[in-house]
Amino acid sequence: MSKKYMLWLRLLTLLAVVLGGCKDVKGNEQTAIIEEAQAVAITHFIEEYGLEVRITKQEMLPTYVASQVNMEGHVVGEEEQRFNISVNYKDWTTLNTILSPELNNALNKGNSSKEEK
Repeated sequence: MSKKYMLWLRLLTLLAVVLGGCKDVKGNEQTAIIEEAQAVAITHFIEEYGLEVRITKQEMLPTYVASQVNMEGHVVGEEEQRFNISVNYKDWTTLNTILSPELNNALNKGNSSKEEK
């Protein structure tokens, strides 16, 4: 093989290694963001509603769309009591909390029993 061909082959290999490494760093960063967003969401449900929840699905939106992680989950032991919640990973605030009718009813029943006491 010619020296020119070998040089190009080495440059392409180096480029592939560098780009592959960058992808790994981005993947690790994305995983850390998702884990922190899950912790924020779980803490939100504990503090706001006194509920222990499990996150079952999460999606980090592309940064050009929004700086947030969208999640789905349910109350532990009550899979029909579902929710969706978003966490902004720039300031770690919760957004767009949506409760299923079953979860909303359970929360309303809990509130009315507290009011009766």
